[in-house]
Amino acid sequence: MDFLILKIPVMVGEQLNFLDDQWETLEKELRSRYRFEFIVGHDHKIIKNLKLVSQIADTDATVLIQGESGTGKELIARALHYNSKRQDNPFVTINCGALPESLLESELFGHVKGAFTGAIKDKPGWFESANGGTIFLDEVCEMTRALQVKLLRILQTGDYTPVGSTESRKCDVRFIAATNNDLLELVHEGKFREDLYFRLNVIDLELPPLRERKSDIPLLIQHFMHLYTVKYDKEDVEISKDTQGLLMSYNFPGNVRELENIIQRCVTLAENHLVKPDHLPSSLNGHGNHTHFVETHSCFKTAKQRVVEEFEKEYIADCLKASKGHIS
Repeated sequence: MDFLILKIPVMVGEQLNFLDDQWETLEKELRSRYRFEFIVGHDHKIIKNLKLVSQIADTDATVLIQGESGTGKELIARALHYNSKRQDNPFVTINCGALPESLLESELFGHVKGAFTGAIKDKPGWFESANGGTIFLDEVCEMTRALQVKLLRILQTGDYTPVGSTESRKCDVRFIAATNNDLLELVHEGKFREDLYFRLNVIDLELPPLRERKSDIPLLIQHFMHLYTVKYDKEDVEISKDTQGLLMSYNFPGNVRELENIIQRCVTLAENHLVKPDHLPSSLNGHGNHTHFVETHSCFKTAKQRVVEEFEKEYIADCLKASKGHIS
């Protein structure tokens, strides 16, 4: 029994190394063949999504992208479009939560002259403008029930009618929808049409929050540091190890978008060519009190090791769950 207890960690370690090699090989292949240059990350959850994108990009299958705000849903939607046969045609983004219902209907379907006060001429809608390309419906959960019915018709038949018109028109677009809410839960609550949900959810793609892929944080920090030091002509600015340690220990409720905003802020405020903990938002470092962190985690190496250990634990658990507990 003692022999088995000692041997199991070795086998798990060997298995993880083998899997890591597989993920690395797969990532290199995907990034060499497809346009994924704006999607930063090596985590296996991201690579799984890139693999799925490569499989479905050049089809007309409707895709539902789910994930928290700031996880990169639009980047994935653009990757689907620019790796497809529609790449030379328009990619039109529609924020379903940003416009009132009356205006959204006109923007979606267009209107004819005299359809309402102020409609002094015919105006094409986004569906007409995107013909031959891709429509990205961001925050589709914010769409009213009345508009959900009209969207369902387009998904079923490709037909739509401009506001104020009796003429039915055809559109040739690929639909990609995104939401930061659980659409199935909204269906159960009666807030989203079940038939529309199943029309949108032909391919389901879920993006992980940044706290579930913390091993990508150093890579993202490097990416955004380069982006904003070049943009602000401060290419000699570097980030301190203590600042990196604080970022590695943070859970980022705003995900990658929040990290990008933080790095942009830090580069803007940096003096003497160095980003320090004082440049971070107070909400991140305990309202300006980063002394406790430095005392608890005496150096960047310690903080990084803690995050890596937590990642390895979660990764091993995922592997065991996928193999139903079979270590070998």
